[in-house]
Amino acid sequence: MEVAPYYVLLAKLEEEISFQRKVVNTFLFLQQRIPPEATLKSMDVLRRLIQNLRLITLVLEELESMTDRYAREQALLLSSESLSLATLLLPAMEMASPLFLESIRVYEESILDRIESVVESIENSLQDYEELATDEVVQTVEDIVRTLEYHLRIGERTLGRIL
Repeated sequence: MEVAPYYVLLAKLEEEISFQRKVVNTFLFLQQRIPPEATLKSMDVLRRLIQNLRLITLVLEELESMTDRYAREQALLLSSESLSLATLLLPAMEMASPLFLESIRVYEESILDRIESVVESIENSLQDYEELATDEVVQTVEDIVRTLEYHLRIGERTLGRIL
């Protein structure tokens, strides 16, 4: 029996969601006292978040080829959950990282608001069984990825000067 590539993507996305949950809890716990190594760890987590967002774009791009309604629904649910966790993760790790979320903007909108609008689009398509504007959502997530990559590079340079 051959496994469709999107099932592999969905399994990987489930793994990433599990990781995100653990990291959100860790960073929320660290809010009381932030050890110096948490800053370096936050940059690693941001790199992994960027990879996770890329994975979401791959999953959403595969929606067109998914004939199984359950698989489509799972893809949308997992993408929505992962993006929602990203909106928790970014503020939770902000204290331990050289990022300032208020300055990170995508389409003249805060990055968190932009991610939330993508989540809303996905959830609306699930509730109303309307067709998701996949190309638009994928493009938005790709723009979020590029923005985070840019800020990651700036953060790494900043840390390089400090350390």
